[in-house]
Amino acid sequence: MSKGLDHETLTENMQKAQYAVRGELYLRASELQKEGKKIIFTNVGNPHALGQKPLTFPRQVVALCQAPFLLDDPNVGLVFPVDAIARAKHYLSLTSGGLGAYRDSRGLPGVQ
Repeated sequence: MSKGLDHETLTENMQKAQYAVRGELYLRASELQKEGKKIIFTNVGNPHALGQKPLTFPRQVVALCQAPFLLDDPNVGLVFPVDAIARAKHYLSLTSGGLGAYRDSRGLPGVQ
């Protein structure tokens, strides 16, 4: 039986690996920003901080799929757009038990 991964069984490079999003470059950019320089952070991982609009449609569809009782509300069309409602109904028609916590790890067939 092989030994599981732990610090001793990792390669030297893996032991030295670092998550550098907040590394030297980011820290220097932060300093320059405090000095009044215009800095565009492109590696921080928050696209909304750079002005990208939220992915509203997918979030609306997921919300309806996670709470399908909303589809039975006569006012659902006042809150969600027609295309999000239709997509959620389509996805929910592909499964008998809703999305739930335990699904096939490959995802829901028919969702692309």
